[in-house]
Amino acid sequence: MKRGNAKHFISEDEQIARYAYVLGNVPAALADRAYAAAFQRLTGSQREQIMSGVREQLSAGAQETAPDDPEAFAMLMRNLHARHALVTAPGAAALAAAFATSPPIVAYFTTGAGSVAIDQQPLWLQELAGHESAPRDAGWPSRFGGL
Repeated sequence: MKRGNAKHFISEDEQIARYAYVLGNVPAALADRAYAAAFQRLTGSQREQIMSGVREQLSAGAQETAPDDPEAFAMLMRNLHARHALVTAPGAAALAAAFATSPPIVAYFTTGAGSVAIDQQPLWLQELAGHESAPRDAGWPSRFGGL
């Protein structure tokens, strides 16, 4: 029996793990677009919370980044130290969830190059892309005839 589309709680650690998995499996240019889209989806207070957490751990580069500029945030996230600071900053789980479910990521795994090997991806990523791992008829010949 299939469980349906019941929403279930995803812990902050799981959100960060999903973010790390997706980040490790997409091209850098796509990650830039996903960072910008995710940052833009957050509220102003969430953005400021994340940026202040990142600024505390980084030097001059983060100090110059405006808290409301998604493209500048994406450029900052090219820095590995900034990425580490991000995952330890307060509010990181919200950004991680927004990143993993951002339109560029979903498109990559739905119709882009990531869709080619979607069967080898974790189930949560397959569900995000709207992919079913097995046909509804489980491979049985159609009872309605035809091909």
